[in-house]
Amino acid sequence: RNPMESNLSNQAIILEDGKPVLKDIEDTPLAEGEIRIRVEASPMNPSDQLWLAGLYGIKELIPKKTLGAGFEGSGVVTEAHESVGADIVGKTVAFFEDCHNQGFQGLWRKYINKKASDVIQFPEHVKPDEAFAVFVNPLTAVYMINIAKKNGHKALIHGAASSALGKMLVRYAKNIDFPVINIVRRQEQADSLKELGAEHILDSSSDTFDDDLAELSKELGATAYFDPIAGAFCGRVLAKMPAKSTAHVYGALSGEAVSLNPIDIIFYQKSVTYLYLLTWFQEASKEEQDEVFGEVIKDLSTGGKIFGTKIYKTFSLDKVVEACEEAAKTASLGKVIINPQL
Repeated sequence: RNPMESNLSNQAIILEDGKPVLKDIEDTPLAEGEIRIRVEASPMNPSDQLWLAGLYGIKELIPKKTLGAGFEGSGVVTEAHESVGADIVGKTVAFFEDCHNQGFQGLWRKYINKKASDVIQFPEHVKPDEAFAVFVNPLTAVYMINIAKKNGHKALIHGAASSALGKMLVRYAKNIDFPVINIVRRQEQADSLKELGAEHILDSSSDTFDDDLAELSKELGATAYFDPIAGAFCGRVLAKMPAKSTAHVYGALSGEAVSLNPIDIIFYQKSVTYLYLLTWFQEASKEEQDEVFGEVIKDLSTGGKIFGTKIYKTFSLDKVVEACEEAAKTASLGKVIINPQL
């Protein structure tokens, strides 16, 4: 244990009347099986933005207590309970918090205690700023393709495809040779996906978008649409897809309810369902989880060619509101990161 670190006070983002406030908090001693982590990098994901706006999660399951913020991140282990052993001290680890869990703390804090069995340990040479995004985006990209394959879809469509997740999906799908139709809103977003080797890109601001989508989805057999936008756009995309197509909604960038044409539902058997990563954690077998994590960790430990995430800007804990605003404006430029040590 570093004596310098033992006396440091802890600080965390706490939600007060729904607003993030930086507070001094008391440290809790390590319980059996726990480690203490110096949190060094946590991405501002769309789920975090929704959480800060009070729009995320299942209200009945969210703990009735003072809540923090920040769902995933990485850091360095500074201390371990004697039951864990000292080998893990000094290692870079990645970790995740579920806001429906009674023990939810939120990662936007200087230090956090976690069960050693709940973190993912990286090889010596991997730094926290290379390991902060192991869960949300990489697992979602793999999950999308798994769902598409399992349900017999020959290709998939992805909305807001120039996001960090969209770029990751392009690289992953290319690597395993699975066709993806990428929908973007601007030409420069299309150009950035072309550079990554994306084959099928449609710009929704183009006059021919609807016709192009109808033609391409028919040609490729793209009957699954992964939708982070919701609103009327979901129905617009689904309307141009083949019969029996399904939209999997996983976000709400439009801030609006999904709207569909009843004719598409009744006569063309088109449907809307969800994509929610935590259900994968609950449903996937230990072997399946280990296999996916293994794939992600191996890639991130060797340069992150597929699952690596580009950092756009880093903010300190007292600038969480600014970080949230910045992330909403610059999603296609890379991730906005919170570093609690700044």
